[in-house]
Amino acid sequence: MNAPAGLRLDRAVRVGLREPAAPGTPMQVAQQRLMGIMLMFMLVTAIIGLRLVQICLFTGSDGNNGGAQNAQRGEILDRNGQPLATTIKLWAVAVNPQKILGDKNALAVKLNQLMPEKSVLDYRRILFGKRKFLYLRQPAPPELAAAVHALGDPGLLLLSESHRLFPQSAMAGHVLGYSQEVENPRTHKQELTGIGIERYFDNDLKAGKSITLSIDTRVQAALESEISKRMVETQAVGGAGVILDVHTGEVLAMASLPDINPNAPLRDQANMSNKVTQSTYELGSTFKMLTFANAIQSGVLTDMSQKFDVSSPLHVGGHTIHDDEPMHRALTVPEVMTYSSNIGTAQIADELGPERTKAFFRLLGMDRRIPIELRERGMPQFPSYWARTTVMTTAYGHGIAVTPLHLAVAYSALANGGILRPATLLKLPPNAQVPGKRVISEATSARMRQFMRLVVLQGTGTNANAAGLRVGGKTGTAEKVVGRGYSKSANITVFAGAFPMDNPRYAVVTILDDAKGSKQTAGFKTAGWMTAPLMRRITARVGPLLGIRPELDKDIDVSELMALLAEKKVPGKNVLE
Repeated sequence: MNAPAGLRLDRAVRVGLREPAAPGTPMQVAQQRLMGIMLMFMLVTAIIGLRLVQICLFTGSDGNNGGAQNAQRGEILDRNGQPLATTIKLWAVAVNPQKILGDKNALAVKLNQLMPEKSVLDYRRILFGKRKFLYLRQPAPPELAAAVHALGDPGLLLLSESHRLFPQSAMAGHVLGYSQEVENPRTHKQELTGIGIERYFDNDLKAGKSITLSIDTRVQAALESEISKRMVETQAVGGAGVILDVHTGEVLAMASLPDINPNAPLRDQANMSNKVTQSTYELGSTFKMLTFANAIQSGVLTDMSQKFDVSSPLHVGGHTIHDDEPMHRALTVPEVMTYSSNIGTAQIADELGPERTKAFFRLLGMDRRIPIELRERGMPQFPSYWARTTVMTTAYGHGIAVTPLHLAVAYSALANGGILRPATLLKLPPNAQVPGKRVISEATSARMRQFMRLVVLQGTGTNANAAGLRVGGKTGTAEKVVGRGYSKSANITVFAGAFPMDNPRYAVVTILDDAKGSKQTAGFKTAGWMTAPLMRRITARVGPLLGIRPELDKDIDVSELMALLAEKKVPGKNVLE
């Protein structure tokens, strides 16, 4: 039988439904509290969400904000992917003297036993001092960290910190450099200091970006090794060298000796200057190639059989220009270059005049800092007034001072067909088309390749003749500038050139500072005896590494110029072995 409707409703209430609580009852109070908690939770969640959106939208990625600050510093790699700089985790030992619980006198003794670089008295002063934090060893080897941990005092701190590691040690030290923040003693603010790639690309590296250099560690090692060896042989106080790809401007190797170790750069403060990009030198007769290129391009030299009288010194404006090895006769154009005649070159420059001489040097960038990815770039000493004597002396590299990299870039243009391209320390993509500016014609460049090869076959550069590698170039010797004058006892000796001259691929400039003569050099200390042999050794080592194998049956044709030499040496016979 169906129950009455009122009975069914009453039963439903009793079984499953609840009536609203009366106002002010405990049930209502509980419901209101629960609702407040839920609203508070929703509000906090919304605030956190908005903050996350703000961080995502407005935090930059330049290494100065947000996650970039916590990114591990990027690596520096050579062109073949070999690591040159990386970041590792190391321990550091520190102390908070205010939290030391043990006997501070006894602890000072134990710390001295573990880290004897400080005396027991030093440690006592630290432990009884008022400072709240002080490094004791940074970085610390794992065994030291374990020993400190074993002391068990809560005031001794072991910190895991990121440290920059240069696995190749001092190799390419001036290129890699370092970057660190130090406190300015006047402003008490942190300031970024450093040199090299580490400093130049600091923001990129901080953001975790890796940098791939044009440097080839194999070539770099060979260049440094040969310069170092030659410095020892000649008792030179310094040396430098650079190897460039003449078609791209990529730097395959750059050495400045004495070197620095970027793992501990502050120990080598006296050697911080990069001799390739920062130091400027009068580079002597290597500038004769530039003068000849200018004269040929300008139409001053058209007939290679033209003769210049070098039988006596030139007296111009109170200055005397002479040759180190006087020929006492008239010389043809190839002879002026081959015998490195200052007198003959000065006459050619005199025909060029100041405007064309100055303009060509400027075209080559000799009046400004060399563009490259380093902050350490020296400003050339470029003449402000071009008197007749200035024109003549700069023609053979005196009275103008530039960096070795300026010269390497210029020689690349002489050899590569006449295009001046900027040097770079960054690896370029394969077959990259690097823009440049034409400074001489293809024909002038072809003639300059002949002159460079002729100097090595017959002139002052015979000691640079690496068998089968068709080296070409020019020697340069200049008195070393000391203070405001010239030293009569110390020279800067240079060799600048390229190889192989029948199809040039690499330009090389090497320099020795104050190399001394010896029995082996018959007492001579000019570039033909100092840096020409160094050039031969360098090319012999790096040629095969760069895919250039010796070919004894191959060479550039210099017969046209050779025919204009009155005296000829036996081809391939070096003066100095």
